[in-house]
Amino acid sequence: MESSLPMPSHSAPGASAYPSDPLEQVLRSLEFHPQGSLSQALAAMALDPEGPGFDRVHVLDLDARRGTLRVWSSLAPGDTPAAASRPPGGQRNEWLPDVLGGAAAEAWRVGRACESENGVHDAPWCEAPVIGAIALDAPERRVGLVVGEWREGGPDTDRRARLDRFAGRVASLLHSADRLSRERRGALHASALAEFAHAAVSAHNLAEAFHLAARLATEATASRGGALWHAGAGGSPVADVTFGIVGERERLARGLERMVAAVLEDGRARVFERVTDEPLLAPGIAAQIQSLAVLPVRAYGKVTGAIAVYDRVPRGALEPIGYGDLERAFLGTLADLVALLMEQVSRGDERLRAELQCRELGSRLAREERLAALGELVARVAEDARNPLASISAFARRVHRELPESSAHREYLEIVIRETERLERIVSAPLDQLPSDPLRLKVESLNQAVQDALREAGETLVRRRVRLLKKLAPDLPSLLIDSERVRLALSNVLHRAMENVPVGGRIRVESRRTGAFAVVEIAHDGPREPGDLLEHLFVPFSNQPAGDGLGLAVARQVIQAHGGEVRARSEAEWTAVISLTFPIHANEDRRGAPAERRQPRTDRRRRAPDD
Repeated sequence: MESSLPMPSHSAPGASAYPSDPLEQVLRSLEFHPQGSLSQALAAMALDPEGPGFDRVHVLDLDARRGTLRVWSSLAPGDTPAAASRPPGGQRNEWLPDVLGGAAAEAWRVGRACESENGVHDAPWCEAPVIGAIALDAPERRVGLVVGEWREGGPDTDRRARLDRFAGRVASLLHSADRLSRERRGALHASALAEFAHAAVSAHNLAEAFHLAARLATEATASRGGALWHAGAGGSPVADVTFGIVGERERLARGLERMVAAVLEDGRARVFERVTDEPLLAPGIAAQIQSLAVLPVRAYGKVTGAIAVYDRVPRGALEPIGYGDLERAFLGTLADLVALLMEQVSRGDERLRAELQCRELGSRLAREERLAALGELVARVAEDARNPLASISAFARRVHRELPESSAHREYLEIVIRETERLERIVSAPLDQLPSDPLRLKVESLNQAVQDALREAGETLVRRRVRLLKKLAPDLPSLLIDSERVRLALSNVLHRAMENVPVGGRIRVESRRTGAFAVVEIAHDGPREPGDLLEHLFVPFSNQPAGDGLGLAVARQVIQAHGGEVRARSEAEWTAVISLTFPIHANEDRRGAPAERRQPRTDRRRRAPDD
């Protein structure tokens, strides 16, 4: 029964080992002596003439994992401490408690001091006519047995009284030593919690804090190893850090994942003093672990992870071999601190995301305001430019008709007329493409609008030998849309793609349902000019062929009028992918029948009830 509690020094034969305050002196000796053990201290007390006066004493240590008693100290008056580890030769050294017999078996069974004539022939005390025994009970468990030999037989009332006094002193000693052990363990736990609390508010990153938590959980509970997990996607455990023996800690942590998943699911701690036949552990893992504690990491009622330690190695005979109440309380408090740290980091990330989103929304709002102002300016410029262009075109045609066929100026005027017509089409686009009347909403198929836009672009696709990759989802629901304007938006995006794709290139048109949204994507693999920016695609007249920017700007206005949005991105071999998104649920809400504004009136002719 090894312990950090040492024995008092041996006194001369016949001298008393009990000072005026024996318990205080023995505890002080047990606490500060650098060498010795609890078993040797108990043996010295049992051999003292002022004690029970045994002629030989045997201290048996309980091997809690095997359930056997092992003779640890066997001393007679005058023996040196070195002799304590050498039981008499040829004697049996390990016992099951139920086969001890006599006073030893009775003391183990009832838990109090007993004496009887010796009836066991193969025990170390077989030659003694009378033996006395007391069970060693710590507050949490039984830790061993003391068996003493008396060479003189027959009844002796004083011997029985001395044995009872000795049992009382041993019980007080064990209780006080256990109190000291709990105080030491509590101080160690408090120090570990203070260290982690300080680290949680310092400049450490989350990975360093997790490693510190796993190390403190393992070292403060005297465990062989430990690990820390967080709840990943779908609630599955994801190991953040493992601590212990290199080479086995990762393997053991993987073997505990099923147990950790159960803790994440129901939020209930699992503590085992002996891991045997546990269905959540693989047999190979259960054979390598004795004790185990897995506790949830929970904050505000939400389980966000788990912390586990295994194979506790007690620092003394009085400490439990498993995870007692002190260890459970410490691990629970540490898990709470880890949960608060996780929650703090999560909320900090949410705050950063919210700030970024606010800045992004502010930038988008400013961009929308600039585009709105630019749109108004373009509309005014287009309206003001139509009349001068009409005059230029009319006078050029008139002069062209009056010139003779042989005149060299007819070709110049034809160029002026052609370019003037092109300018008229350009300035008329903002006014003609987007009507000012309200949307004419009907329940229509979005796939049909895509088909109509492709049919209009069919001739151009064939002429430019563009390969069309079309994939329309059959489960796309019908939406409440203005099919003409949606077709216009799709045609504008297709026109933009066809203008950028080279001869023999590819265009991909795809529709699908993504959660609560219906999405139409139009992509092309045309070359990208250096300096092109995707966010400038929807800005009118922004470094694009004539009319392209207007067409995409009009397309975005149409989709936004339907409650959707338009986005552009690059993807693998596709230079530009334009996504038109329509909200399905919001669209379905608009289909609901309007409230009946007309309230039914009562029949004036029935002013009073019938008799």
